[in-house]
Amino acid sequence: MKKTRYPYISSLAIQKRHNKSAQREQRGNMLILVTAVTVGIVVAILIFMVGYVRLMGTQTERKTAIESAALTAAREMSKIVIENNDFGMIGLSDSAPVGVDTQAGDNFYTSVHGINTIIGTTLLDYIIADSLGDNELKNLAIQDYDRAKTAADQLMAALNSSIAPGGSGTDKDGNAVSPYAAAENAYKKAQVRMAGAASYQAGSLQLSLGSVQGGLATNIPTPTGWGGSFPSSATIANHYRSYTPINYDGRTWVFAGIGDSVKLVDNKKWVASSSGLPWQHKTVVRAEAVHNVNNNGSNQQLKTIACAQPASVFDPKPAPGALVISFPDGIPDGTCSMNRILDLYGPCLSDSDDASDMYFSSGGDYPTDAGTTIVADNSSWPFPYDTLQTGANACKIAVYDWYKRAGTKASVSAVVNMHSTAFNQPTPLKVQWPPGGSAFIQIPNGVAEIFRFDPSGNVTMQSKVITPSPFYVVSDQQTLFESFEVLTYGASTSQTLTPINLGPPINDPNGKLTLTTKYDLYIRDFGRKPGKANGGKHAGEPIEDDPFVTFNKGTVNIADAGKAGHAEFDSVSWGSQGAKRRGSGGGSVGNGAGALPMILPQEDFAFSYNNATNSMEVMRDPSAYKQFPVGSGKRLTYQKNGVVCDIRFRRQVHVEDQMSETIPMTDPTTGDPVTDPATGDPVTTTTTTVTKTNTGYIGLK
Repeated sequence: MKKTRYPYISSLAIQKRHNKSAQREQRGNMLILVTAVTVGIVVAILIFMVGYVRLMGTQTERKTAIESAALTAAREMSKIVIENNDFGMIGLSDSAPVGVDTQAGDNFYTSVHGINTIIGTTLLDYIIADSLGDNELKNLAIQDYDRAKTAADQLMAALNSSIAPGGSGTDKDGNAVSPYAAAENAYKKAQVRMAGAASYQAGSLQLSLGSVQGGLATNIPTPTGWGGSFPSSATIANHYRSYTPINYDGRTWVFAGIGDSVKLVDNKKWVASSSGLPWQHKTVVRAEAVHNVNNNGSNQQLKTIACAQPASVFDPKPAPGALVISFPDGIPDGTCSMNRILDLYGPCLSDSDDASDMYFSSGGDYPTDAGTTIVADNSSWPFPYDTLQTGANACKIAVYDWYKRAGTKASVSAVVNMHSTAFNQPTPLKVQWPPGGSAFIQIPNGVAEIFRFDPSGNVTMQSKVITPSPFYVVSDQQTLFESFEVLTYGASTSQTLTPINLGPPINDPNGKLTLTTKYDLYIRDFGRKPGKANGGKHAGEPIEDDPFVTFNKGTVNIADAGKAGHAEFDSVSWGSQGAKRRGSGGGSVGNGAGALPMILPQEDFAFSYNNATNSMEVMRDPSAYKQFPVGSGKRLTYQKNGVVCDIRFRRQVHVEDQMSETIPMTDPTTGDPVTDPATGDPVTTTTTTVTKTNTGYIGLK
């Protein structure tokens, strides 16, 4: 090998080349390291992003699923219906009479009443009673208030049972409703699978009922036609706020969380029980479930929660029914005149001798259904402090049972003002009697004052000419009140008619008849006991009387300001327990038995005379009575008014059998016959002897 002249230079070059190679190697290793670290970071970010996206995806999935479950549970709960002894079919929602499982004994359907509607009605009825200043009407509203809370408790028990796993209820058609099963199915169907394993944990769904602290809007309107108001904190847009104390006259009403539509509720506002309330009914459902998520081998159990409020379809109650005040013998015009509803509550019907008896029809509609009887029911009298059971308070019961059927739409001022609206006299004021008899004999014409609610809750009044018959039946299990001589001085004067052909049991073609000043009172209350359980085969629904109470020609509207006005006219045996008995002061034969056919016995039914037994018998012939219709399906009186109560005054008629005898006159000192000096004929005199007397009512007119 050739030796260089400068050997150290070659070594340096070699060293430089070696150093450069080492540097390049180090830079390569660093690049690899940086690349590896970068790739690792990117991979980690990607893994995190995938996990995050998956987590966010399952969160959305879980949120959608649990909200669907909560809404479904609330919707199913809104369908559940139960039967209550005091109000009939009840639920969270109102319903028109269309459900096949609401069918009463007469095959017609009945309405379902939402608990908020019931609670709101008791509050409105109490306000009306307080505005009238009437303690008995207030007591009736308080009794319904207490019953409403009990009914709501009963419904809550059914709802809590239905939301448990395997629980169920029934809807108005009798179909099974299972909120838990429906909610769980809704949860499962709402799942949208993301990448990776994610699933609902079977059986983890829990449903519970609570309230919303501070409340939400209900669909129950606040009173119209009322001078008072509630604090703004208790109402929302003229509707009551749920879970908020509604205080009035020392009492508190609380509405449940039920809106006009099923909707989600902020679960942060849901509470197991709202504070500061004396009582409440928890209807807002809370749904919670566990979702299993496998995130890159890490198993997680995530709980999600949603809350929803049920809904009620508000029933407009298109035809709540009519109140009829009947005067078949003319309106009393004496010392105890009856010129307006307030007179029915006055001292003339609440004296110590104005006791009434309370009955109900047993076995069907009396008397047209075979085997039916009238049974004493004084234990059901709602005012224990009124041991006399005065006629005035019986009238109040009837009026209350009428206006409470309007629900929450009745105008306070309209109901108050109708009490002071003057009754209309019949046109003509008097009619010829007996029918076909002398035109010179006339007696007072009959009239009925008919009160109804219009769609806005105002009261209308109409007057119609009436005759004593046909009669209304007494509805199965419903109430009949009787009070004899409730008005002693009802008519201004008595009126005597003679000769009158009086049939059995008087049997005198030349009898004497006196229209006395006394009036008796009969009240048929078709709605005293609502519902299928206690309300008989018609479930406490009005009796149809078309067109008598459904034809509205010539009505007078009693609006907020009140109107008196005059309407057009259209022609159209059991023992008393009260202070007075029928036929008081009667005669030798059959007290209160009348004299057919002109004079009916002293009972408000049709009668016939049994010659074989020489006795009066109540006619059971259906043609003599106004009856409930035969059919099925939607009740006819839901969309057109029927009669809820008939308050009926009958004027007592006194009949006599007179026997006349001509006898010669004698000289009181000598006992010799007295003769006419001019003719020499004996002088005679006529004496009239009353052999039979009876009491009854005008029958034919």
